[in-house]
Amino acid sequence: NSLKCSCPLSERGCKWLGSLEDCENHLDTCGYVHEKCKLECGVELTRNELRVHEKDTCVRRMIRCEHCSISVRLCDNPKHFKECPRVIVACELCNVETRREDMIKHLTNDCKEKEIECPFVKYKCMTRIKRKDMDKHLEEMEIKHLELKITAMESLITNQSEKIDKLDEIIRRQSSVINEQNYETNKQKEEIKKQKEEIDQQN
Repeated sequence: NSLKCSCPLSERGCKWLGSLEDCENHLDTCGYVHEKCKLECGVELTRNELRVHEKDTCVRRMIRCEHCSISVRLCDNPKHFKECPRVIVACELCNVETRREDMIKHLTNDCKEKEIECPFVKYKCMTRIKRKDMDKHLEEMEIKHLELKITAMESLITNQSEKIDKLDEIIRRQSSVINEQNYETNKQKEEIKKQKEEIDQQN
């Protein structure tokens, strides 16, 4: 009969008892052998403890973000939280809460405290004012905006008139050149006709 022996780690609590020749095989799977965490957090525990550690307590275990549902390591979660597009954040200007990914849209279209350009900027009203005050600005500046618009239209008409005048001048010059060319052509035709008649008379 093979000699019987207990696990060398029996003082740690292992209850294994078997043959001496099976002891080496047992140590390959013994739950009381110390190993380093497979997630590379630096912790060294028994295999039995590591099963619980790697699943429930390791700072490098994967968890699911409660906001966007992607997988992230527990130790990286604070950084991810600061960048997560689905986290609810408050607008720095008006304190309205919205998802981080929607903040640009909020600032562009909705934020009452955001400074925006007057819609008459194309007519040279350079006012920048909070969105919440824009209706008042448009009401107070209605006549001024109309004057700016009229001035812009007059300037446009003047520019178009100047362009038309320049085109007319170009057309006149081209017409003059064409008339001169036609005159020379007709003159040459007359000369050719005269020469032909003289030749015919000689014959």
